[in-house]
Amino acid sequence: MHNTDKHPVDTVQTPVCSIVIPTKNGGALFHKALAAWAEQTLWNQCELIVVDSGSQDDTVAAAKQAGAKVFEIPPAEFNHGATRDYGISLASSEYIILTVQDAVPSHPQVLERLVSALQAPAVAGAYTRQLPQTVADVLTKRNLDGWLVGKLQREERFIPHEGWYEALTPMEKLTFCTFDNVCSAIKKSVWQQDHFGTVDFGEDVDWAKRVLLAGHHIIYEPDAAVIHSHDRSLAYDYKRTYVCHRKLYTLFGLHLAPSFKGLWRCWLSASMVDMKYILNHEPRLLKKLQMLLKAPILNSLTIYGQYKAVQDELNGINNSVKGI
Repeated sequence: MHNTDKHPVDTVQTPVCSIVIPTKNGGALFHKALAAWAEQTLWNQCELIVVDSGSQDDTVAAAKQAGAKVFEIPPAEFNHGATRDYGISLASSEYIILTVQDAVPSHPQVLERLVSALQAPAVAGAYTRQLPQTVADVLTKRNLDGWLVGKLQREERFIPHEGWYEALTPMEKLTFCTFDNVCSAIKKSVWQQDHFGTVDFGEDVDWAKRVLLAGHHIIYEPDAAVIHSHDRSLAYDYKRTYVCHRKLYTLFGLHLAPSFKGLWRCWLSASMVDMKYILNHEPRLLKKLQMLLKAPILNSLTIYGQYKAVQDELNGINNSVKGI
């Protein structure tokens, strides 16, 4: 655990920024994250707000020891958008840092980089690069490094002229509106005009689309980075794929698996690519065999989840998914 005499700013001073973290049973990674946040150069100039939804471990105690203002809500009340709105409403600063309990800052200047990115008047929000954990498997590392939160180039996104956004393809719209509350920063003054709202999943991209269409700018800041990746179960990956692609179809019309007949071709292609990558990059024999068995199953669930999500949305089927 970090040095307990290094606490965020007290309530008498005006903080430079406010860190808001929703938690539930954060475990060892939450301790690690707190220790890394305490090493930030702006730590003594920020406030830490934790909204906990029913932890049964020492998450609340650890947060309080770190100097956090802790607010507890019933587990049933947690909502990705509304809970973050609640945390932001309690913050004292104009600059709000939104993160999650298992995202670990990769260096001591992450807060500085995010606060700096918000200085321009047109900028509504900024978000960080995400780095895989050292224990992540080779496919997780490849996928994260190759995704929109793994890029090395800094970007400032805004709509240049009327009609520009509407002319984009669904994937281009997603790329343009990408925003990630794994670790992001927003201006409270912009949020006061446009809350995240009661959103079960994808509240970050939903908000980014709205503020971009309202004329604000969004910055991707790879010089600010957090370590964040997961080794999830097959069941969790399917559920997450389903809710994610249902949201992306709603927001952007994105439909990556439009034909049931074509699913097997997508599965075969993805599985061949993954298995070849595993054979060439995973040095441990037992891990290689495990991944070779898992990859085709995961791809079948992922591709079907993409298809099923859009079909249910098109047919108005209300399929509530819990625990995502």
